[in-house]
Amino acid sequence: MAYKVSLKVWEVDDIESIEYEESEQFAGLAEEERIYKGCLPEGEFTIAFVDGVRRMDCMAYIWDDTKKTSYEGVFATLGAGAILLKLDRLNLLENALCEQTIKKIFAIKGSIEKMAFKDLDYQIETITDTEISLALLRLLREEEAKVAKSLWIKKQPDLIVCDGTLRYRIKGANCVGFIKTIKRLFISREHAYLLQELKKGERTPIIRVHYQTEVEEKQEWEKYTWYVKLNDSKGIGGLVRVEMFKEENFEKVRRIADWTAGLLPLFASSPFQDFRSPQNLLPIRVLENTLRKHLGSPNMARRKLQEIFNA
Repeated sequence: MAYKVSLKVWEVDDIESIEYEESEQFAGLAEEERIYKGCLPEGEFTIAFVDGVRRMDCMAYIWDDTKKTSYEGVFATLGAGAILLKLDRLNLLENALCEQTIKKIFAIKGSIEKMAFKDLDYQIETITDTEISLALLRLLREEEAKVAKSLWIKKQPDLIVCDGTLRYRIKGANCVGFIKTIKRLFISREHAYLLQELKKGERTPIIRVHYQTEVEEKQEWEKYTWYVKLNDSKGIGGLVRVEMFKEENFEKVRRIADWTAGLLPLFASSPFQDFRSPQNLLPIRVLENTLRKHLGSPNMARRKLQEIFNA
């Protein structure tokens, strides 16, 4: 083998876990400048939550004997899935969980011959355009998008809530992106006062935003976004940002925005349930915990890698 892999067994947590939101451009309000009260949908209603988790199994250095250089790498396990709920019904966990996927990734920051590692249980991903942490996050978001798309095709829920910004793969579904961490405000200074005045179950006006990625810009896929207040806390602490792709029927966007303002506070967590409350919604918390159990034992994964590369 032209490559020699050295494992960094005790360094599995040195990849940044911060999710960086890609830049977008504020393009103005799409509604009247005022606060809007949320509402609950009428009749039977199904709502799905999609999320994913990632685990760093082991860090590694890869020595390329041909090019006489080394690359940084990481063995990681990704899990994605969905939880489908019917409002005003008893939802058993074993019936609500669906579309679970597990993928093992060997991400390498550099260009290598993938066939050299063809016998590994890990899918080889070479990274040349970004940091490993961001590349893994991108791969995880792609898995979540696949789950959401499959769920939409098979189940047609009334609303799908995806953790994080939306991927173009799920355009056309009744899907919103749920951004828990607000790193920048997609609203002008003159309208920012609305964020301070929001109460639980209310939202800002819908905001037009320009393309988020190069693919969206090429396809001219613009988005709408708005802010929802999840609890009774003061200031912007209980806010989340919600987004969806632009629709020809703006009334549909407005209806979904009103639903999110009415529904999401129902699923908000409390401090005693989750330290990330209220933004880490209870269904997403349950989904994350379940997915982590399905990733398998981290010690077993690390031991297997040691047996392969330290033999």
